[in-house]
Amino acid sequence: MLIKKSYYVITKRSRKNLKELVNNLDIAIDPFFTQDEINELARSAGFTKRESKLKGSTFLDLIVFNSGNLKDQSLNDLAGILKSDYGIDFRKQSLHDRFNESALHFLKETLEKLIQKHLRSKQISLPDLKGFNRILIKDSTSFQVDESLSEYYPGSGGSGSTASVRIQFEYDILSGKINDLSVNAFNVQDAKDSIATIELTEKGDLIIRDLAYMTFDVLKFIAKNDRFFLCRANTNAYLYEIKGGKYVKINFTKIAKHMRKHKIKTLEKEAYYGSVKLKVRLILHLLPEDEIAKRIRNARKNNIDKGGDGNLSSEHKAKISLNLFITNVDQKLIPLTSVWHLYRLRWQIELVFKIWKSVCDIEKVKKVKQHRLECYMYSKLLIIVLGWQVLWRIAVTLFYREGKALSLIKASKTLLGRQINKLQELFVKGTNSVKSFMMEFYDLSRTHHILEKRREEPTSMELLLISLTC
Repeated sequence: MLIKKSYYVITKRSRKNLKELVNNLDIAIDPFFTQDEINELARSAGFTKRESKLKGSTFLDLIVFNSGNLKDQSLNDLAGILKSDYGIDFRKQSLHDRFNESALHFLKETLEKLIQKHLRSKQISLPDLKGFNRILIKDSTSFQVDESLSEYYPGSGGSGSTASVRIQFEYDILSGKINDLSVNAFNVQDAKDSIATIELTEKGDLIIRDLAYMTFDVLKFIAKNDRFFLCRANTNAYLYEIKGGKYVKINFTKIAKHMRKHKIKTLEKEAYYGSVKLKVRLILHLLPEDEIAKRIRNARKNNIDKGGDGNLSSEHKAKISLNLFITNVDQKLIPLTSVWHLYRLRWQIELVFKIWKSVCDIEKVKKVKQHRLECYMYSKLLIIVLGWQVLWRIAVTLFYREGKALSLIKASKTLLGRQINKLQELFVKGTNSVKSFMMEFYDLSRTHHILEKRREEPTSMELLLISLTC
């Protein structure tokens, strides 16, 4: 896991070898479903009957392979597309009625089967990170919806929105496989979701998540069931060390002073976390002085906003000056020098959410009935999962073969925007060759979708790809 410059020295191949390079790009990218399979799903969900004018495959085409967003697209627009593209006369009121519980059930079933197919698929063969089954990264994103839907999607309350949606997303960075993708109300917080979905983890998994997910109950479950965790330590939780056979609170004031005096940037201690005294490796990173000053200013402001006088204890200021990480992974698997780099991989998921919003327009909604909103959200998640399969293989192969990091934003704008019709041909209609499409998109990406570097330090995307290909 050590990040070395030599990892960037990867032999570049000439264009004449392009076919050889992408021979494995079509692994597991099969047609999504046949038309008959989609129509059967629609019938079993109760969305269509044998005499239905609007078939399940047509409905899926209409709302999934459509670059429009819910905010700008009316029912009349969709009815016009049905007439012009499919020759089907459908009044907008009739279409309004078709966005119902059965339609939602049909789309949910389709998404679930797609993810199951994704999980069963073979992936590009890459060296595993020694000791781990999977490396799971999870986070959530949210957006506001019309207040009329607060009964189904309650928001944060108070001065916040009365109605908001939260989407949970988890994937394995070793294979790119999606482990969890679910739509919830905003008030289903990350901690609650973490408990509800902890059984999706498996023995040997390394779980990297934001602090909000890592409650004491979750950490205990992970440790007791042969899983691994890496996360920040809650600065409000007590951390202990054993001295004279007794648990003693760690003196962070003393540690921070020692690190400054001896110019130590990183160190680790054996520690015991929280009231449950969970044994962990505690990794401490001393922050730069300007960052410490910024954190102290923010902490004082927060203290005043809560009715305090702005004064901070020396222990509080000492904790502010440090990044604190905890893990139950042995040093042999993750040495001290690699902890920060590995945790940074979690930031990659923020880029995924940026794509969902800036490219897929998933948050651009308006006042519509509950079922139409939910059908819209699931249609976007379907296209996101389909696109993810393509983007992941292109990203890994491009870096592995040529040492180039893919810009997910650039590639997504092309794939999920301008070439969405090609995804439809590839996954549903089966009218385009998988290998031909992947070769063309690879060739386009190696020249037009490359990540632009602004600093010498590797980006989170480069760290992710390095960890897979080193």
